[in-house]
Amino acid sequence: MLDYKLFYWDLPFRGNFIQLFLEEVGAQYERHDAGEIYPERSRGLHNPGMAPPYLYECKSKTYFAQMPACLMHLGREYDYLPRRAETHTLALKAILDCNDVLMEITNSNGQLMWTRDSWDAFRYARLPEWMQVFENTGLQHGLKGGGSNGAGFLLGARLTVADIAITALFGTMIYSFPELEGDLLENAPHIAGLCQRVEARPQIRYFLEKQREEMGRGYCGGRIEDSLRKMIG
Repeated sequence: MLDYKLFYWDLPFRGNFIQLFLEEVGAQYERHDAGEIYPERSRGLHNPGMAPPYLYECKSKTYFAQMPACLMHLGREYDYLPRRAETHTLALKAILDCNDVLMEITNSNGQLMWTRDSWDAFRYARLPEWMQVFENTGLQHGLKGGGSNGAGFLLGARLTVADIAITALFGTMIYSFPELEGDLLENAPHIAGLCQRVEARPQIRYFLEKQREEMGRGYCGGRIEDSLRKMIG
């Protein structure tokens, strides 16, 4: 029986946050092109959203929009949220921070294309600060060691939706743009190791291998990705 339908473009970007989670928990889902809903039908949905991804939950016949909201809903459904009040709140913060990084790396979701000066300011000042925010959060909650031999997770000893979100953020980013791997290793080596370990989980590894074979190093598509590749390349 089908559990979910995910409406997104044939790109990793925000869609991978939800897909990695659904793969991890073994949910039965279908991925549909965002054009089936967006933009014509999106405003008329029950619980409308401005833009993809949209997640349709079959059992409740309910649509959810906004990637952080979708992940928090799934985290509750599958018990992937931390149990303490502080770390529960920090899980939401981590997902919102991930969404902010996506907005910033696309220069306000493509409102402007990158110039060399604006890109350098982002890559060498703002992006390292974001990486260090995640790194310091993990270190404060028991994340240990770099690389595949590390231990612990962002918010304690148990894998949560926050770890999947961070892996979808930085794992996707450095696969699509290998030139940024050194930035992550320099500024957040424990987060780099965490992403490696989450990506190595059997269901997620199988999904990523298949996706990357099909999509190559695609990221967010269109003029936004072209602008990024011009700066990084």
